[in-house]
Amino acid sequence: MHQHDRKITDPLVRAEVEVLLLTGKAMDFAARLKGHQPVFNLTHELVHRYARYVGLGALELTSTVLPALKRAGLVEYALDQQGRITHFEEYVGVSASVVEQTVQLLESLSPTRADLAFLHSVEIGAIAPLLERDHLDQLIGRGFTEQEATTALRLARAVGLNLGAPSPEANSTVIYSPYVWGTRQLSLAKFLSELPPNERGVLLGMSEQVLSTPGLHLSRLTATPALVRSAQNAGLIQAATVQSSTGAASTYVFSPLIEAEDNGVSTTEALHLRKLFVAHILFGHEKARAGLGTINNPAVLVNSLVNKGRVGPATNISTDYHLLEAAGVVAVETTDDRAFLRLVKPEIAKAGLDWLRKLSNPEGPQSVSLTQRPARFVSPEDARSEQSAGAANEVMVASVLALREEMQRATRRDDPWS
Repeated sequence: MHQHDRKITDPLVRAEVEVLLLTGKAMDFAARLKGHQPVFNLTHELVHRYARYVGLGALELTSTVLPALKRAGLVEYALDQQGRITHFEEYVGVSASVVEQTVQLLESLSPTRADLAFLHSVEIGAIAPLLERDHLDQLIGRGFTEQEATTALRLARAVGLNLGAPSPEANSTVIYSPYVWGTRQLSLAKFLSELPPNERGVLLGMSEQVLSTPGLHLSRLTATPALVRSAQNAGLIQAATVQSSTGAASTYVFSPLIEAEDNGVSTTEALHLRKLFVAHILFGHEKARAGLGTINNPAVLVNSLVNKGRVGPATNISTDYHLLEAAGVVAVETTDDRAFLRLVKPEIAKAGLDWLRKLSNPEGPQSVSLTQRPARFVSPEDARSEQSAGAANEVMVASVLALREEMQRATRRDDPWS
């Protein structure tokens, strides 16, 4: 639901799912704060800057989100008479998993039965493509009335998290999630069975290849571009892209099966932080500007980052990790024109290191040539409907530079309000 947020543009529809969208943004915000203490003091400016990265303004943050996070046990904070944060602590992933804490946060925002029916409809659409009547019966079986089920399904389709496709054989409509089942293939088994034997073998081999080496560069897959697109639509592989401000992109592929390994990554694969981290480290290895600090061996670099907590100096560090900074995974420290990369979320780097160790040296033909810093991360959800980032990168760069300054002040504990 959260990954789909910016694709919901109708204001009436957004109002119908307001609580669910707010829960997603609030948990994204909380996850960005995780790991800053005790190295970085979570100051008023730092907290508000991370909130802006997920689209939370000061009024909504102070009046709604922070109180809800506190009720759910995810944060503790204090405000002065001017409404500035004087004390802040986060407990993301401490008392429960992030998924469980998300449920606690949703409950603290008092969802209606319509909200819950909608979530159940989305979940059922992800579990299996079903005829519309069967989908409604599943909702009714979960304790909702016929009217609630019908309304929930109608809203899920209006949002685009469930799609419907006609089934002439059954004289009905098949309801399914486009993120799990793709937009053209309603049945993965049916899709595979209809392929010629040689293509089916290549496709399954590619799926195995991606599973064994998460983060493989797209150009190194042993399949044609058409088969790769089919595999992506059918849900066999996921693609994540690091995009430069010029619009050129470097794409890395992952298996959806890795989502099951999320127990050890407390900030959860739903936010794709591990993919974001791995993609940027590989970008630093393959595409970073020569002579300004390229990554010779990604696994060695990340291992050092995990053990020491900081690597550098390198000029490219100051320009190539803006998106990781905004996500709260790393912090960039600059001293006398030298840039160091400090690790904020060790669990993300450790989980990413396991993937990097599985990768062989990514040599060979590359499909793109990047000359500028990463400006955008295209998640697997967005990869099916990629859009241009435009001039928004300038705003991101300026914002991250301000974040960097605030992080350094927080490290020195010289904020008068903290």
